[in-house]
Formats: sequence, C-alpha cells, structure tokens
Amino acid sequence: MSGFDDRLKGLLSAEDEAFIDESLNEDSYYKEAFASLSGPGRGMNIMAWIGVFIFSGVILYSIFAFFQADTVKDQIMWAALAIMGNTAQIAMKLWFHNRLNRFAIVREIKRLQLEIARSSSI
Repeated sequence: MSGFDDRLKGLLSAEDEAFIDESLNEDSYYKEAFASLSGPGRGMNIMAWIGVFIFSGVILYSIFAFFQADTVKDQIMWAALAIMGNTAQIAMKLWFHNRLNRFAIVREIKRLQLEIARSSSI
C-alpha cells in the first residue's frame, strides 16, 4: 500500500467524513428510494413501482390458479405465467435500483469535480 488512503483521509474535512458516513447508512437507501418518487424522472419511477405491484398480483393469482387447475396443461400455463410475472417484476426492480445507483454515482462525480475545482483554486 502506498499510503494513498492515509493521505486521502488527511485531506477530508469533518463535513466530508459525515457525508461518507451518511451515504453508507442503511436508512439513507430508503430515503433515496422514497425521494426518487418525487424527484426528476418521478413518472417513470412511479410507473415502475406500479408495474411491480401489478406483476406481484399476476404472480399471486397465477400461483392460486395453478393449484386450482384441472389439467396438467393448465398447470403448466399458470406456472409459466407465474415465472414470466416474476421475471418481469425482477426486471422492473433492477431498472429502478440501477437508476438509483446512477443518480448516486452522478452525485458523487459532481462532488468530486467540486472538490477538485476548490483544491486547484487554492
């Protein structure tokens, strides 16, 4: 190790350390998730969560219908629908979480740009 981490910690202010501790806090994830429903692109985020709930309903109904089916062919159809609903639900959640990660990374890059601009003006 070249001591880069130690030098970097020496350059961080108390405000920076508090920001890092806050961003590593598990509660901040839920704050970010709920804040994304009112921030930029909120329409797509709301639609994604509506889709998640709709696909949850499709999954639950498919599982119920699977056990109520009379023939093996109907059971296969309901099982396939449940699997497709689960896959669609996973895709919606992945899209939402990737979007949250994208905003977090962009925010960190902007913060780094600001710090570099401050340090170069000194």
